[in-house]
Amino acid sequence: MKLARTNISRVVTLLYCIAISSFAFTQDSINPIINKLNAGEAAIGTFTRGPRFDLDFVVIDEQYNEINFSLLRRMIYDLSDGDGSPVAAPIVRSPLAMRDNPEQVVPQIIEAGAYGILFPDIENSDQAQAAIASMQLDRDEVWGSASNGVLVAMIMIESPAGISNLDEIVDVPGVGVLFAGPTDMATYIDADGPNAPEVEAMVQQVLAVCLEEDIACGYPIVASSPEDAARQTANRLDQGFKVLAVMTRSPD
Repeated sequence: MKLARTNISRVVTLLYCIAISSFAFTQDSINPIINKLNAGEAAIGTFTRGPRFDLDFVVIDEQYNEINFSLLRRMIYDLSDGDGSPVAAPIVRSPLAMRDNPEQVVPQIIEAGAYGILFPDIENSDQAQAAIASMQLDRDEVWGSASNGVLVAMIMIESPAGISNLDEIVDVPGVGVLFAGPTDMATYIDADGPNAPEVEAMVQQVLAVCLEEDIACGYPIVASSPEDAARQTANRLDQGFKVLAVMTRSPD
């Protein structure tokens, strides 16, 4: 599916009329996502391989790639204000092939400048623990496991196994965001797309655990127009989601 980046600016204008988005609070962290969540506000971002300055975060998707670290460093640098401070927090979705041994690639991603990792298709606490451990490097840097952590660990739940093990996954120190993945959920259960009722039931299970455990819940919105993005965003914020990656489809 091809997504239109030209519509993102229009989307953001509408989204920030809905989401609580004040920049007046004290900046306690260099990570914009942490500042938003600590302030009780929603963090709004998107998936793209290009720089964005009107969002809280940008996910650079390396799930199915062999990472070119020179290119990754350039993309992350392009998200900074020139002195190394990110305007939008660079989050990297790590390679699915490294799910069970993330330590082989995550340290290099962090050293390239990422402010968080989106770990795809986590199904149990062992995988979640390995994910968090791979981010620690030489010191406690992960938000949720250290008081001064600056890195955000986003754990994607995309399968029935992940749903079944939500309680043990959420107990892993350092899990900052549980991020529902409806497209892969639909694939796992052979549902008729990410908006199928049975997929939404799985998404709501992830949200319920997040609300019960006071952990930010994430969701990817794929909309048909900026106005549809605003409607979907309002709905997900009302439900209690705190981290939304918003995209629009290209017009036919």
